[in-house]
Amino acid sequence: MELVYLVTQNTGGFPHYAAELANATARHADVTVLKPTETTADDVFSEDVRVIDAFEPISLSLPDLYDYEFNVRENLRAMWSYRSLERVHDIDPDIVHDPTGFFPYVKFFAGRYDLDRYPLVVTRHEVSATRFPITRPPVLAERLAGALVPEVDLAKTVVHTRSQHEALLEQSFEESELAVIPHGTYDFFSEYDYEERPEERHTLLFFGNVIPSKGLDTLAEAVVLASEELPDIELVVAGSGSLSARTARIIATHGEHFEVHNEFVPNDRVGELFSRAALAVMPYHSEGGMKGHSGALATAFSFATPVVTSSIGDFPRLVERSGSGLVVPPKNAARLANAIVAVLENDDLRAEFAKNSERQAKRFSWEAVGKRHLDLYESILDAR
Repeated sequence: MELVYLVTQNTGGFPHYAAELANATARHADVTVLKPTETTADDVFSEDVRVIDAFEPISLSLPDLYDYEFNVRENLRAMWSYRSLERVHDIDPDIVHDPTGFFPYVKFFAGRYDLDRYPLVVTRHEVSATRFPITRPPVLAERLAGALVPEVDLAKTVVHTRSQHEALLEQSFEESELAVIPHGTYDFFSEYDYEERPEERHTLLFFGNVIPSKGLDTLAEAVVLASEELPDIELVVAGSGSLSARTARIIATHGEHFEVHNEFVPNDRVGELFSRAALAVMPYHSEGGMKGHSGALATAFSFATPVVTSSIGDFPRLVERSGSGLVVPPKNAARLANAIVAVLENDDLRAEFAKNSERQAKRFSWEAVGKRHLDLYESILDAR
């Protein structure tokens, strides 16, 4: 089987996801990746994957969009480089798959060059409860732009959770158009030569993009509340994006409880941060979106780190029911603080969560996730 993967973002977790998927399927198929000239996952692709630098990098990450920090002219030039999608015809694959979101500029050139003559698969990592979510301006802008682009024929849309699947059915998708495949666990971070630090018993980690829906405001408030019982508690914030005025004020007032790395974390530093953390915290709230299996959660599983999350989306199933952590209602700092204290103060509970977190990593291994994708591709080809 000949597969082509399109990597259409150069920053954040999307390139990591695409690289892990390509590596997994390349054990059983011929895989070519078309990607920007520079991505955050350039050193992740295995030797089994043929990598072609086909596009210019685009600076349109979620933090960029929320902060309105992007160069329109440079990004338009980078989008124009996606006319290189025509090169797919030189490969003549059995399947074309964009596992990085199928953004409007990709959709435009996919239609322009008739890429849907091949079975075309798209992965959507986050699904809005409605097609046009007015509470999430960057997502709304993307949806509106996508609606202006002529439709292309998709063989399948992949989502990560049943709740996302149900949301798309409500948005007039057909059952036959959808497939549910869980998000794989990011275990490649552990392969870097990083400084493994001793676990710091009262250290928390918030890892990933700093955007409003990630709930960092609530977590910062919860840390202050938890410090009444744990005076040495510390939250490490590691990710790019602007801190809100509220979060910045809390950190300025209670600086002894915070360590902030407000930048994209290089791959070779992720292991160090997780080795220090006794607990990873994901206090997300929905803002009209349906979160799948978060990349931060996948990374926490890979390091066997206990977690506390909010109760949105599939987090209750992935975290609470698996025994790898606790879930609390979103936007509730008091409940979040209580959960944090409960885990940090109970060594036996934390050890049990860590053991089950490691089990989740094995359950969502890329070997298993890759096989699910290969089975999907086979079923698409058999139906043609």
